[in-house]
Amino acid sequence: MIKVIQSGIQTTIQDQGRTGYQSFGISVGGAMSTYSSRLANILVGNELTLPILEIVQSPHSFFFEEDALVSFCGGGLIPELNEKELPVYEPILIEAGSIIKLHKPQAGFRLYMSIAGGFKAELFLGSYSTHLISGSGGYSGRIIRKNDCLSVQTKPSFLSQNIQELIKRNLYFNLDKTRLPKIFSKTIRIIKGSEYNELSESSKQKLTSSIFTVSNDYNRMGYRLKGEPLSLSQPKEMISSATTKGTIQLLPDGQIIALMADYQTVGGYPKIAHIIEADHCICAQLKPGDEISFVMISLEEAEQLYLEQEERLVQVRETIQQIFS
Repeated sequence: MIKVIQSGIQTTIQDQGRTGYQSFGISVGGAMSTYSSRLANILVGNELTLPILEIVQSPHSFFFEEDALVSFCGGGLIPELNEKELPVYEPILIEAGSIIKLHKPQAGFRLYMSIAGGFKAELFLGSYSTHLISGSGGYSGRIIRKNDCLSVQTKPSFLSQNIQELIKRNLYFNLDKTRLPKIFSKTIRIIKGSEYNELSESSKQKLTSSIFTVSNDYNRMGYRLKGEPLSLSQPKEMISSATTKGTIQLLPDGQIIALMADYQTVGGYPKIAHIIEADHCICAQLKPGDEISFVMISLEEAEQLYLEQEERLVQVRETIQQIFS
């Protein structure tokens, strides 16, 4: 059991999201960075789909009532135990009676915390992810609050138990961090959207040559970006059509919005581009005031980058299994 002593602004329990319900207006949701959340699960010997804690940059404190194997991945905050900084991207054994503090900010905005066995959460439409709009899933369908008690979903796996025992014997696993994605980049790679060719020539150039600032109009549904106004070559009335995480839409005022995990499933604004899957982990670390730029790549390049990122996860998982099985 973990008691929340101090909670942040929008920390929730998430998993990889719920699929198959977009036709009913329910987005996939899930972790803003499925890469970081899955990596956190791998490091403690969990299945990739077990619920994790998505911690938004703001002060947090957790009291551990019993021993627990955890890992932290991502950015935004530096975990501390007894005034000592804890490593990220490593399995860590937290002893009963310990208080973990997350007060010191660092680059990024979201830190992912996994626990061996996963966090206990409510199931909603096949997923444990918190669906804030309907108040379903996760921890009573809401953000984590002070005095909440977080418990483990399932008994830790045999692999998790082995990791914990070896850590007790001071045998640590050091992940080669040079092979991890650069989650703090300010350059986001995109591919053309279905209405990209409707942009004026000058707007096409502005899209990849301008600096855009993440505005305060910002949440898990999407980020409004401030920059030089873009426009279509000719006004166009559109029928609403499907959107997805990473879709970039052109608003009537010439500004753009990048849809995130809790995106609306359909939209009537021009879809001028899509953020590639491999860079969603970068978007999860953006916060209001950050400046970003876009680089256009081909669909083939985007697919290759995605496959390379997935292969790195597979390699980490196989390494963990070889060391601790």
